[in-house]
Amino acid sequence: METYQAILIHPNSNGGRISGFISLKNNGVYFESETFKYHIGFSNLSISAGGASNRFIFLKDNTQNEISIYTSQKSILKHPLLVSNSNLKKQIKKSNNELKKTFRGTLLVLTFIVALLGGLYLLKDKMVENLAQQVPISWEQNVGDKLFTTLSLQYHFITNDSLKKEFTQVAQPLIKQIEKKGYKVDFYFVKDPTINAFALPGGKVIIQTGLIENAKSWEEVMGVLSHELAHVTRRHHIRGIINNLGVFTILSLTFGDISAIAGTFINMGGELASLSNSRDFENEADETGRMYLINGKINPSGLISFFETIEKEERTMLDSTAVKDIDLSFLSTHPDIKTRILQLKQKQKKDTTKYPSIQYSFKDFKNKVLNLK
Repeated sequence: METYQAILIHPNSNGGRISGFISLKNNGVYFESETFKYHIGFSNLSISAGGASNRFIFLKDNTQNEISIYTSQKSILKHPLLVSNSNLKKQIKKSNNELKKTFRGTLLVLTFIVALLGGLYLLKDKMVENLAQQVPISWEQNVGDKLFTTLSLQYHFITNDSLKKEFTQVAQPLIKQIEKKGYKVDFYFVKDPTINAFALPGGKVIIQTGLIENAKSWEEVMGVLSHELAHVTRRHHIRGIINNLGVFTILSLTFGDISAIAGTFINMGGELASLSNSRDFENEADETGRMYLINGKINPSGLISFFETIEKEERTMLDSTAVKDIDLSFLSTHPDIKTRILQLKQKQKKDTTKYPSIQYSFKDFKNKVLNLK
């Protein structure tokens, strides 16, 4: 015999309500608990949906207005003894309609919530980017200065004015574009065989000598530099932090005060310098950096050839059992090189521009770097 969990409302019960089970027999509905029993004959039975949001089925005794039984198990309406009772058909139909209305209302609310969350997710990147644009550049420079102080304890910085001057002259077409956006670009060289360069929030760029030693041309170095400067101008550091705050915090910031995240950003430690960028950020930096190169009349194919060098070194290291001295940190902080090479090549196919050669000798510059103490 099938039973259904139920509550009996009865004036003679302790507290007015008793938990138990109901079962249906040929002569009516039976409620039973450890301490109480009650029977409603089919001739005196009425059925309706009720309770909060019509979530329950009420079985009432027409002869006792103060007594009723209710259950949340809606399958009771399909019980053969109820369905076959002609006097109850209209009540069962009405109850099912009420339940359907509740279900449709719940479904509508859930659909709205899902649509809202989906919309927020789709708009999240745009909201994050808009929020980042509201952050004063001075905040980023403040963080960049703190990070630089931390890095100065970890790296061997090179003090060589002529080297920096020559590099700055070559990079002028890029620097001018970045300075127009309100940033002050500063270059710092580090004596380190690691093939890498990275930008700090605010415009400081750290260039490791391993990058110069393994590059084949100024175009390759400028390609890497344009990419790193694009991370700065596209506000990837601050966007990365905002992204981690969660969609509802982002939503509240969108309609609130951006200064609420000032403490979070300004107090970030040295880990910001070594954070890996997301795939989207890397693609943005590739595309924006490429535009900086084109606007500066520097051949953007240099970025592709540098990526190919990095990708080739990675394959060599994976295929070889020999210990390599080269440290490809660029791969750990700039993921998915292979896909990005393909994307850049697709764009490069459409570029028929004739780019002028860079006047300064890269070979001479590289020799100076190699001879640094």
